[in-house]
Amino acid sequence: MKKYIYLLLGFGLLPLFSFSQDTLLFKSIPEIIFIEDKTEDERVFSPSQIEKIDSKKINYSAPSTSADLLQKTGAVMVQMSQSGGGSPIIRGFEANRVLLVVDGIRLNNAIYRSGHLQNSISISPLTLDRVDIIFGPSSVKYGSDALGGVIHYHTKSASVGEKWKGNVLQRYSSVNKGVNLYFDQRWGSKKWGFFQAINLNRFGNLKMGGNRLHEYDDWGAEEHIVDGKEQLQTAYDQADFIQKIRFNANQYLSFKMNLQLSTSTNINRFDQLNDITDGLPKYEEWYYGPQKRLLMGLGSEHQKKTLLYDSFNNSVSFQQIHESRNSKKPNASLIQRFEKVSVFSNTSDFIKKWGYKSLNYGLDLQHNSVESTASEGASTRYADGGSELSSLGIYSQYKHPFGKRSFFSVGLRYNISSLDAKFIEVQNYNFPFEEISLENSALTSCAGLFIGLKKGWEGRLSFATGFRSPNVDDVTKVFAKSGKLTVPNENLSPEFSNNYELGLSKRFGESYVSGTYYYTQLKDAINKKQFSLNGQDSLMYDGELLPLYANTNSQEAYLFGYNLQAYLKINEKWSTTHSCSYTFGKDDSEGVLLDHIPPFYGKSQIDLTSPKTKSKTSIIVHYNAWKRAEDYSPNGSDNPEEATVDGTPSWWTLNLNYSVPLNDKIKAQLNIENILDVHYKTYSSGISAPGRNIILSLAAGF
Repeated sequence: MKKYIYLLLGFGLLPLFSFSQDTLLFKSIPEIIFIEDKTEDERVFSPSQIEKIDSKKINYSAPSTSADLLQKTGAVMVQMSQSGGGSPIIRGFEANRVLLVVDGIRLNNAIYRSGHLQNSISISPLTLDRVDIIFGPSSVKYGSDALGGVIHYHTKSASVGEKWKGNVLQRYSSVNKGVNLYFDQRWGSKKWGFFQAINLNRFGNLKMGGNRLHEYDDWGAEEHIVDGKEQLQTAYDQADFIQKIRFNANQYLSFKMNLQLSTSTNINRFDQLNDITDGLPKYEEWYYGPQKRLLMGLGSEHQKKTLLYDSFNNSVSFQQIHESRNSKKPNASLIQRFEKVSVFSNTSDFIKKWGYKSLNYGLDLQHNSVESTASEGASTRYADGGSELSSLGIYSQYKHPFGKRSFFSVGLRYNISSLDAKFIEVQNYNFPFEEISLENSALTSCAGLFIGLKKGWEGRLSFATGFRSPNVDDVTKVFAKSGKLTVPNENLSPEFSNNYELGLSKRFGESYVSGTYYYTQLKDAINKKQFSLNGQDSLMYDGELLPLYANTNSQEAYLFGYNLQAYLKINEKWSTTHSCSYTFGKDDSEGVLLDHIPPFYGKSQIDLTSPKTKSKTSIIVHYNAWKRAEDYSPNGSDNPEEATVDGTPSWWTLNLNYSVPLNDKIKAQLNIENILDVHYKTYSSGISAPGRNIILSLAAGF
């Protein structure tokens, strides 16, 4: 495997050619599209349900983080364990089963875990040009991890030949005394284009809602961590920087550079600090150290008809991520665990066209290196001798149109991966091994059919197989939660899914209704089971004797659900939008319900636009149904201890957005969220959601 790594990384450093193709849209409803474009656009080549969020929608929703942005779409459920966090759930899949991508580069790395993640906050929503949420498995184009879907963040880009332009924004949020400062600028010459952006956030302690419609007076009100409505130790700062450069060598060839930096202060893990054991807080301290993300990418584009391709894109990238976990129990020392992940990747995409027929093929390579250390006397979270995870994928897809508005597409991907981990201090746990080496492969496929029917009707039918190769977190982690100690398992293999999807939509002029139904089968899914090492079923960890568990390929499961959407344009001033989703999942192997299954949820919105003042006013309602205690999975992954004895109560919030341009350069905006100051927690969250929040924004463009 390593010889392929070195070969392809060297190959990727050459000035390879690439392309940037215009998006081809079958003019259906905005959320269901067909995409062919590459580079910083979607690498999806099948009829898929996609939610597109452009920069106007992003700014209008006034999100504090990218996780907050996803929650406000109403299309994604977001779990939160602390204020500086947010783990998206798509169709019953979360964490390392949902792929995060920025500008065509994978954010998921070797230590993305199966539990809740906070990684999405490392991308500032103000730097985004758009976000594409792709529902369902997309492994043919993206490789591992895209079982539930893909969230693709597209940051703003540099433009050649553009005069100097700049944007400034200042925003204040009352619920956490949050202050946001943002600045970007772009300029260019005949062949060069430059873009820079900087975003600074300061968030204070988060206030929860005070109106307890659910009638659980003590829920989320632990006295040692909550003062009135203020959730203590939830403040943090965040800083983000982007630099992009574009150079057009000639009419066919161009090069791009992408540099991104993101860092935060310490972020307290609220759901750990509110934990009560024997009547006392379990932890005096529990915080993530500064999450630092560095991304450097070099890309080349070539657009010219040749024998092998019409468009060719190559992208080489390097990422380095620093994170740490720090905890202290009463009368004990501070335990610190540090991780540094280095990720190299190379992706090459080709497109060849014959009229309206298209063949897309390519390869991608990922190589992860993990360093795991700990404070003196503490065990490391991952293998203390270091870990490596490599993956090589080759894929192709073909699209064939028939009729005026119909097409079918088919695709294949072959993926091989290798994992190597070395353990030095094996005597700490009496591991029966000093090294773990895994070699896995997967063949996946997809097929899709889009039919443009008469009288505005459109139909979609698709089948896709997905896979996820076990990563370093799955295989080598030593981790304690909920009274269970997870230990390494050297016998893991990839998990697979079969997804069937049916979509139907109807357009009435500029209005539409649509529905999507899906059914997913999970095979050899990875989940935790009781385990033993050298005949031992329990070990001491951080001063506690805990039963042993390990990840195994023991789960056979199924999920099904639906999404309904409607948009009605009443007249030039009034319009309304509605969306709702439902998912059900069950473990066939044990006959129990799956974790990560959100309750029924949705969003309704009424918009009023004034052609005279160019202002926009929106009334928005977000809602969630009950997640009853009996509907939780018995494995405890969804934090039932953070819910009430009856589960997570239903909730709804009333929200107001108002935006008005003061002149041709300055715009003011008012967002009032959770107007009724309702207390609630989103499903599986360890922290109460924000209460009434008044957001004031002032933006200027020059």
